[in-house]
Amino acid sequence: MSIFRWPLALSPWLRARAAAVRVAPLRPRLVASQGSLTAGVAPEFPVIAAEIAEVTSPFFAWLLSQPKTDIEQSVHPTALDERALSVLARLDEVIQSEPQRSALLPRAPQVLPQLMRSLRDDHYVSVEVAARIGKDAVLAAEVIRAANGSCRGSREPIVDLSQAVLSIGADHLRRVIAKSVLRPIFNVRGASLSALAAPQIWVNAEFKARLCSALAAAEGIDPLDGYLAGMLHDCGWTALLRALDGLGPQGVPTVPQLIAPAMARALADRRDLLFCKLMRPWQLSMPLVSMADEIEARGLAAAQSPLALSLQRAHGLASLHALACDARLPDGMDATLMSLSPSAQACYLTVTREG
Repeated sequence: MSIFRWPLALSPWLRARAAAVRVAPLRPRLVASQGSLTAGVAPEFPVIAAEIAEVTSPFFAWLLSQPKTDIEQSVHPTALDERALSVLARLDEVIQSEPQRSALLPRAPQVLPQLMRSLRDDHYVSVEVAARIGKDAVLAAEVIRAANGSCRGSREPIVDLSQAVLSIGADHLRRVIAKSVLRPIFNVRGASLSALAAPQIWVNAEFKARLCSALAAAEGIDPLDGYLAGMLHDCGWTALLRALDGLGPQGVPTVPQLIAPAMARALADRRDLLFCKLMRPWQLSMPLVSMADEIEARGLAAAQSPLALSLQRAHGLASLHALACDARLPDGMDATLMSLSPSAQACYLTVTREG
């Protein structure tokens, strides 16, 4: 049985799924031993970019909470019709317009670049960092919660912010800050497409961020850059869906039309373009800016820089994982993880075990 599939039979997630409408998709833990995965491993990632194109449509259907049975029974056009081309042309106008594009997402809060610059210094002083974090009650609570979660064996809970900052270490603290500060970007309410997809986008973004961070670290890249790349990549979906919402009820195709393979792939390309154009002005790091330049010029599937490759692989694995967790993984995709290098398999297993 596939490494993506077999733990699902043991997961309470499947039982809970039948009981009520879910607010956000939950992810089962993988409990396989790493040794069971290494037979026949290829040294590179030859299939991720190709396979992710094959699952773009079912992944987009999952993102928009479309029932699996409805997707299987519908007939999708294989080419873009006149209406789809018109919608894509209108989206392109929004993407190329700086004022319209900027309105799709709030700008990165000022605290994020400031804190990230401080935390990139290995000699940062925890008291100074704690003082900055303490100005945001939600962020401070998240840091203390993370510190207590990482020190479950301690008898005394951590209640002091400076102690919490010191105990979890710089790398973990960076991820906590990024997750807490960026999460409002993904919070959308209402009956729009962007609101419908918001819970799934956030779950996928958080999983992709942790996976991209692990893959980047394995390649000697700053894990914070990997985390931010994975987290912010899915803000492209949020921006794209908000742009679609802005076309008005008469201008947006039906969901079955949106998730048709040709349309879903065209929208995914524009998601990547929005990701690059929205992230670049935040100037979070030079590697992230360079990655955005490369992806905008060549596309994510053709990118070759180390950080872009980490994002490409994290994006592919996160998409397959999301589909597997919702029993949507298409036939023929089971061997993907087996084609990865041992280090990449280890990253995937570590992240999925963390829950």
